[in-house]
Amino acid sequence: MEKKNYATENLVLGAILLVGAYWYFGWGKDPSPAEKAASTAAIEREEAECAADLDCWASKWQVRAGRDCQAPIQRLAKNNFEWTDGWSEPKLPRALWLDKMQKTVTYVGDKIKFQNGFGAWIIHTYECDYDPTTHTVLSVRANPGQL
Repeated sequence: MEKKNYATENLVLGAILLVGAYWYFGWGKDPSPAEKAASTAAIEREEAECAADLDCWASKWQVRAGRDCQAPIQRLAKNNFEWTDGWSEPKLPRALWLDKMQKTVTYVGDKIKFQNGFGAWIIHTYECDYDPTTHTVLSVRANPGQL
């Protein structure tokens, strides 16, 4: 008497049903021009609302700004530098409007130490003026001290 492998049969049947459901409910359905226009308008409206709110706008671009501002901030060191943030901490945890109409933001942090000419490490507060729409660092500054 031959032994059937029901687990394999069930797996194949499940895969066929899953592919069929995916094709029926989503694949091959193109949105109509009206649906595309409504979706685009909704996205543009959400983007405009976010751009008007500092918390939303700054947090949306915080990681990108941190990546883009990191090297220019490091170049401010006359000698050595050392980041003191953890791997999961943002380098730029605070933000304020540089120019709300231009949608530019000044990000602020204090997770870096610069070494002075005598070898002592001094914690610095740094600022990065950033344009999220063009992903451009406008300027950076650093001063001794913490937030």
